[in-house]
Amino acid sequence: MPSSLHVSLPDEMRQFVDQRTNGRKQFSTPSEYVRALIRDDMAREEERAYVYGELRKSTADIEAGRIHAASVVKQRTKGLIEKLRSEAGE
Repeated sequence: MPSSLHVSLPDEMRQFVDQRTNGRKQFSTPSEYVRALIRDDMAREEERAYVYGELRKSTADIEAGRIHAASVVKQRTKGLIEKLRSEAGE
């Protein structure tokens, strides 16, 4: 069930929202606009959490001595790409 959230905005921000939601743009109502902003922020937060997790994994790998020279990674990646292309019939 949807719930309401009442937000007070300075006049300048309200005018901006009105410009974005005048029915001729992407959003018909201020609620649509705010929901889209929140969805975008949620997606950015999810991406930040993913990147942070990957950095933590990388840090753990470095601390445990599980690191490889860039040339080794490049060669392995090249080999994997060639294998995938071959399997795909390219």
